[in-house]
Amino acid sequence: MRKIKLLSIILKTSGMSKVLSSFLVFFLIAAIIIWLADSNVNSFLDAIWFSFAVVTTIGFGDIVVTTPLARITAIILAVYGILVIAVITGVIVYYLSEVIKLKGSKTASEFYHDLCNLDQLSQDELKELSSRIKKSSNDS
Repeated sequence: MRKIKLLSIILKTSGMSKVLSSFLVFFLIAAIIIWLADSNVNSFLDAIWFSFAVVTTIGFGDIVVTTPLARITAIILAVYGILVIAVITGVIVYYLSEVIKLKGSKTASEFYHDLCNLDQLSQDELKELSSRIKKSSNDS
């Protein structure tokens, strides 16, 4: 449960939830444009398949777009996809490092989240937070 909460915190604080949402919307719009603009793409599912191959840079070659609009859309989708995948990789690495830290104590992300949401914490959670703050001030 703490790992899911941690992932949620990381997605919100890094802005990745917005990035992923906007990418998904763009991905679907690009697939629709490619499907409508190119006669080589027979169905919407073929357009999704082609878009997936472009974004992941796999490029199977079973579907090839030939119209200028479809090609431009595929180029934009490829660049956007490469950028998003690079950012996702960074977030995954950060998440995994935080999970490793989580084994010992609460992470900085959770501590920050608790401080930003003091009014939502229970009395027990407030006491725990207070003792952690006192302990960290005594350590330094």
